Amino acid sequence: MEENTLVPILKKDRYVFIDVLRGLSVLWMIETHVMDAVMHPDFKHGLIYYLFDLSNGFVSVAFLFFAGSGFWIAATRKAEAYRHFEKPLWTYLKRLGLILILAYWLHLPFLSVRSISNLPFNALLQFFECDILQAIVYSSLFALILLLLIKNLNALKYIYGLIAIFVFLYSPFIWNTDPTQYLPAFLAPLVAKYPISKFPLLPWSGYFFAGIFTAGVFFQSENKMKVAKIYLTFGTIFFFLLYFTKTYTDFYPGYQDWWHISPFYLLFRTSFVVAAFGLLFIFEKYYKNKKVGEILTLAGQESLFIYIFHLLIVYGSIINHGFNFYIGQHLGPFETALLILGLWFVSYSVTLMWHIIKTKEQKAAHLAMTSIFVLFLIILIVRPF
Repeated sequence: MEENTLVPILKKDRYVFIDVLRGLSVLWMIETHVMDAVMHPDFKHGLIYYLFDLSNGFVSVAFLFFAGSGFWIAATRKAEAYRHFEKPLWTYLKRLGLILILAYWLHLPFLSVRSISNLPFNALLQFFECDILQAIVYSSLFALILLLLIKNLNALKYIYGLIAIFVFLYSPFIWNTDPTQYLPAFLAPLVAKYPISKFPLLPWSGYFFAGIFTAGVFFQSENKMKVAKIYLTFGTIFFFLLYFTKTYTDFYPGYQDWWHISPFYLLFRTSFVVAAFGLLFIFEKYYKNKKVGEILTLAGQESLFIYIFHLLIVYGSIINHGFNFYIGQHLGPFETALLILGLWFVSYSVTLMWHIIKTKEQKAAHLAMTSIFVLFLIILIVRPF
């Protein structure tokens, strides 16, 4: 039978619903960023925009949450290899290193090491900003250290859960301080609140560890369907309960901002993705072998590629301009929707091509990526300004 290259290559024991959840997260992130970059402020009001804006608040949460879930899946399969410092550990660390390089590359203010080294303190804070990729990498490294130290996975998942709770409860107190006053420029952005960092580790790492705990309970259970139904039921209940009681829970000490840092708000966001976790598992058989399932699965497998690609298109980088430069906030809802659909199509098409090349010509793909990286590094070093 001829192989269908449109279907993402899956391992037999790969959990499709996790990939689909990642895919949904990264594709909806495109909608979030395009709307932010090109839609005119005059249209950013009303019930429909409010609902979109509310949904956009769950995109990055889901991205981190399901990164945590993916960590648990890998950890349970490769824990012993990690603990014996075998090849899978170094492969994983290399991947984290690549993500971190890409994360800071997106923040480069100049294409020159000399210019970067002379940046003032405030500009260094912007360069070292903790974005979502940094949050994933540093959370993953901390989770990995615990995995290497604690062999009991059953106990470990509860430790991850306690870390998530601690982060949610402690974050408002950190937000009440100014880390730039007591930490160096490369460390302060890891915990400094917006506008210094959009995704500081406190509270964003909490979503990552909540994802590990949720996946740990789910995958260690004998009756996964029962657990999924519990997730869907209680996740939905807490989601609506916390939303409609928000005026009564705005009392937590520390930084006073329910919509950003209150533990009740953080739980509100977490409840939604837990419910989505349960929902997508329950209905997995209905979309697993359908075209929409194949598209979302590929998007989930290549979520990092789509994330980087769409940011370059929407916001640009040190080497290119994006939508925010060429279009700006001048479009109405209809034009914005067309642009979102167009970028979805282009992102998926380019991702599909990269997936096929990477799968069928792995050495060539690796050589191409290495060559581009080396060339960029040489330019960064030799360029005088």
